[in-house]
Amino acid sequence: MKFLKLKKNWMEHWRQYSMSRIMKDSGIIWVGKIPQTWAVKPNKRVMTKRKKICNKYQGEDVLSLTMNGVIVRDLENPYGKMPLTFDGYQCVEEGNLLMCLFDIDVTPRCIGIINSNGLTSPAYSQFELIEGNVRYFYYYYLYLDYTKELLHITKSLRHTLTESQLGEIYIPYPSEGEQEHISNYLDIHCALIDYTIENQKLAIEKLKEYKQSIITEAVTTGLNPNVPMKDSGIEWIGEIPEHWNLMKFRYVISSIKSGTSVNASYYPAGNNEVGVLKTSCVYNYKFEIEENKCVNLDEITRVACPVKGDTVIMSRMNTPELVGAAGYVDADSENIYLPDRLWQVSFDKNVQAKYAWYYLISKNVRKYFELISMGTSSSMQNITQGQLNSLPIGYPSIEEQNEITKYLDTKTLSIDNAVRRKELVIAKLESFRKSLIYECVTGKREVK
Repeated sequence: MKFLKLKKNWMEHWRQYSMSRIMKDSGIIWVGKIPQTWAVKPNKRVMTKRKKICNKYQGEDVLSLTMNGVIVRDLENPYGKMPLTFDGYQCVEEGNLLMCLFDIDVTPRCIGIINSNGLTSPAYSQFELIEGNVRYFYYYYLYLDYTKELLHITKSLRHTLTESQLGEIYIPYPSEGEQEHISNYLDIHCALIDYTIENQKLAIEKLKEYKQSIITEAVTTGLNPNVPMKDSGIEWIGEIPEHWNLMKFRYVISSIKSGTSVNASYYPAGNNEVGVLKTSCVYNYKFEIEENKCVNLDEITRVACPVKGDTVIMSRMNTPELVGAAGYVDADSENIYLPDRLWQVSFDKNVQAKYAWYYLISKNVRKYFELISMGTSSSMQNITQGQLNSLPIGYPSIEEQNEITKYLDTKTLSIDNAVRRKELVIAKLESFRKSLIYECVTGKREVK
């Protein structure tokens, strides 16, 4: 509701002010018209590069440019790549802009405001403003980052923009008072949009937790709360219905197959092409066949293990959160094959593949895989076929399995639809934020 009210107010303001001042051509292709009172200046007249190398690290805060801005890294619980030493990092100062001018085609965020003194990678570029409001130019370059407008003037295979190229780029320059008004306006409205997005994300996480709890309860205790229960003898499973069987996976699996590692393109296979699945095909704990890569022609003879219906595909190697991730396959696919990092698991007549899939993505089993997985690094873990075969599973008759899977199909579909609706709201909010920033920093929306 806040988003709808915000958008309505914005549209009313747009109708009221969008045509209230005279516009002129800026001469900048991606900007178009700007207010007649605004100037246009080359970037080198607005900001200058600053670089001071710290030869010896002495415990300063280490900063990093992220989607959430320039943040202080947690060195006690590091995430991502870490250097052996911070000697040779560059000193950065509060109030300056931090830019990533390389790999701008794939870098998620290329601009941020430095909010505290510290050190950062010398690969980043630090700029100090000669004149103007740092927040206005942050928002302007954030808009360019959203659209990757500068990509066409980059050099080299790594899509790098040199400081001299950046200096020659012309930018719209309103009065400093108007820069302040625009920055304040965007601070308030972007914060409101971000707050609403965060609430939507929290709601999505709660829905996903609810979905997992429903799945876990159904495949552990069944649908009838009044049946007699028995102790499974396994702490993380607890009690199961008295009439259920309890077996290790090896006694209900008919086969575990995997494919081979082949060279492939980055795009998915077409109808008349051969594809190999990516491990991301089960990242969402369901099977997504579109997550595949087209196999190179000279590698086609090496593919193995085509995708078969009524099986479960599992990731045997991944991060701790995703190792053992699984998806149910409902139909054959003759032109899509498995890589060596995925298993295709078939089940015997006593256990439905879909029931086994629900069991594998239940909360208890997910925790079990995280505990037993092994690997040489914390970011990449493995499970073995022996570990999968030793996994205990409680299961009822095929008829009761049918009832459970139909129940879960209905319940999870309803939850998934609710998640999709919230994801759509988030997408609209993000699009609205980008439009709002563009209209403000190019003067197409008058801020008073």
